[in-house]
Amino acid sequence: MKEQNGMVQVPACEVTLGTDAQARAALAKRFDCHPTWLNDDLPKRTVKLPAFWLDRYPVTNAQYLAFVRATRHPQPSWWGSSFPGEYANHPVVGVSGKDAIAYAAWAGKRLPTADEWEAAVGSDRQAVFAWGDDWPGPLKLKAVERPFWELPATRPIGTGERGRSHVGAGPCACPPPGPGRGGHGDPPLQRCGSDLEDFAGQALEWVANVIPHHGGQFQLMKGASWFHEDPVNFRTASGWWAHEGWRSAFSGFRCALDGDKTPPPVNEAKPENPPAVADVLKRLTAPPATGRPILAAAGGTGRYLSIRVPPLGHEALGLSAPETIIWNGKGALSWRDQPDMTWTKQTAAEAAYEMRFKEFRLNAEFAAGEDYVEQLFTATNLTDRPATFRTSSCFNLQGHPMFYDLEQRRTYALGADGKFIPMRRLSRGGDCIRWITGADMRELGADLRWAVLAVVSRDGNSVIASARGGQEKQFSVATNTLFTCLHTDSTVDVGPKGKATTRQRFYFLKGGLDELLRRFREDFKEGK
Repeated sequence: MKEQNGMVQVPACEVTLGTDAQARAALAKRFDCHPTWLNDDLPKRTVKLPAFWLDRYPVTNAQYLAFVRATRHPQPSWWGSSFPGEYANHPVVGVSGKDAIAYAAWAGKRLPTADEWEAAVGSDRQAVFAWGDDWPGPLKLKAVERPFWELPATRPIGTGERGRSHVGAGPCACPPPGPGRGGHGDPPLQRCGSDLEDFAGQALEWVANVIPHHGGQFQLMKGASWFHEDPVNFRTASGWWAHEGWRSAFSGFRCALDGDKTPPPVNEAKPENPPAVADVLKRLTAPPATGRPILAAAGGTGRYLSIRVPPLGHEALGLSAPETIIWNGKGALSWRDQPDMTWTKQTAAEAAYEMRFKEFRLNAEFAAGEDYVEQLFTATNLTDRPATFRTSSCFNLQGHPMFYDLEQRRTYALGADGKFIPMRRLSRGGDCIRWITGADMRELGADLRWAVLAVVSRDGNSVIASARGGQEKQFSVATNTLFTCLHTDSTVDVGPKGKATTRQRFYFLKGGLDELLRRFREDFKEGK
């Protein structure tokens, strides 16, 4: 197998990739999720691929720094004035799909397709993981209980502990698959090529596949990052769609090249005056402050508030309030609109605005309590006809890595029976499951009298939740995995020339789901 300038050549091959409905059903049973959670897998397909080159490792910070200096392309935000010197040989993260394409073009390469990525990383037996069907196999993943976006928990490349595969998925002398497809009792796999490394537990890797979605262009990512915990997402077939401009402290990439071309030399650069990891950690791990949640309203025509909860750390949460309004069953406000509105109060403890429409007026009030923020929307019907009023506020936890739950391993909905149900066990609609999609509310039980979504912290010691209840109706919940947006929605009747108020609370509690349930019942007067 050829290897040159950090790239390995994958020979021409015909290979079966992806998953079908039967495989997804079996995987969902094994990994305790609904089959629709695997809808981002590409369909099962057999493809013929010409030879191509693929980077053995993801692009590193040192390599990306050379690109930034040569082109003045924006650097990853987490670098600050400079990334720590110890991170030079770590995979670069905090880059978008567009950033990855720009680097690849500058380096004389391109991004791999999903077919190329899967063919190169996957095993010759189409096993669940690149190394076989067992979890975790040879992976050595250290639990990250207190992550920081400012210091990603990547590791140096080439340790052999973050995913290693052997390229060459075409015809080879491998023994035929045994009954367990790479599991115990099968004959050992025969090596078929050179190593590809660091695709499991380092960075999600952008590939070339794009689709139109949600009014923009979405791009596919493969692999699993240092932030991932769920085995189902370490599968070779797993995929993640995100907007091409989306960046995260775990989004990176590696490059590809057509097989008839010669891999170019790789350029690197050294950071100037880099901080030490120990100094960055000392700053980030300062003891948390005390006090109530702190509000910061956007003002102007922006209906956005930032919420910082001192006991939970320095990170902030986002609230688009509301993101959408439905009046009499029709959309009156979308997330793109700039409505006629005036902010009347903007303090750290309270905020308020008035929003004006032809048929109704909305007055919004936000108040910080000891461990919650309350949101009140009062609709005034300006017509002589009865109306219905429904809002959806987007409560975004992406800014806080302790609660950000892109895998939905710690996100729960409160069912009609008063018990919390993991969101991953509920179905998800649509073709792109990483975007906002809600379960069929019948899965939460009949006569649902509330809408409650909760996320338990990564260490299990705290919970953040969004809740509605009371006299409202038509309750529903929805999440956005890529942002951990919590949508708890409801509808209220508004009489002719009358007023009606919806009430929503955002909780920030020490303890777990039991404490949340106690508080919700107490605050919304919901019986057992």
